[in-house]
Amino acid sequence: MRFIYTKTFAVFAGLVVLTVLLLLAQNRGWLDSLRTAMLDAPRPVALLTKGTAGSIKNFFVTVYGLRSIAKENDSLKQEVIDLQKQLADLDLQRRENDALRQELGFAAKAPFALVPCTVLSHNITGITDSLVLNCGSDDGVALGQAVLSQGYLVAKITYADRHSSTALLATSSKFSADAEFSKTGVEAVLEGSFGSGLVLDRLPQTADVQKGWMVVTAGINPQIPKGILAGQVEEVISSPNDLFKKVTLLSPVDFSGLDFVFVAKP
Repeated sequence: MRFIYTKTFAVFAGLVVLTVLLLLAQNRGWLDSLRTAMLDAPRPVALLTKGTAGSIKNFFVTVYGLRSIAKENDSLKQEVIDLQKQLADLDLQRRENDALRQELGFAAKAPFALVPCTVLSHNITGITDSLVLNCGSDDGVALGQAVLSQGYLVAKITYADRHSSTALLATSSKFSADAEFSKTGVEAVLEGSFGSGLVLDRLPQTADVQKGWMVVTAGINPQIPKGILAGQVEEVISSPNDLFKKVTLLSPVDFSGLDFVFVAKP
């Protein structure tokens, strides 16, 4: 019987021969190098893919971390602002308490009646020479009365309404009051020096004056009690040829930072 060669038979025979050759090569170890090469070939791609994926992951982790840090930073900034505000409020309360404690300490020993007042407007910039107080005629405040801080004369009432009043600062050039040396009783006129301080004027040229001497109100004006502290002598600013001797005074009071004062009732 004659064998018929067909296309299907040829393919089958070829597969059989290829299989036999592969088995023979496998038994003799000829395919180990090829297998190693085929297994190792995808490794660079896998490493590249793994490295790229890791970089992308790290990028998004970093971005998320930066956003979290930014939020925490904003939160910390707000906490710092809140703490600074609390500290400022505490400093303000401490300053007000210290000022009030000093005023109350003086009020307890004052030999005359005092009306406590809160300063509603301050002379911080020096533009104005007056204070507005929250006490008025209903509280016993009247025109010409002395205004005190820490026991020192700081102003004089120039206007009194029922519930408020206006006081002229002692540092104003329009201010004047009778005064004397507590040591010798020599009288003079206490005046303001254009917002910069206090001066004692119209002293006799023969009057003895020494640095550090205390100056008090003389009590000539019935609206201002005798013995209120005005300041202490700093230096003589007049010349021997002047008609009167004139000296500058130092006061421990900060005229630009008055918060609480007392009006002295005669």
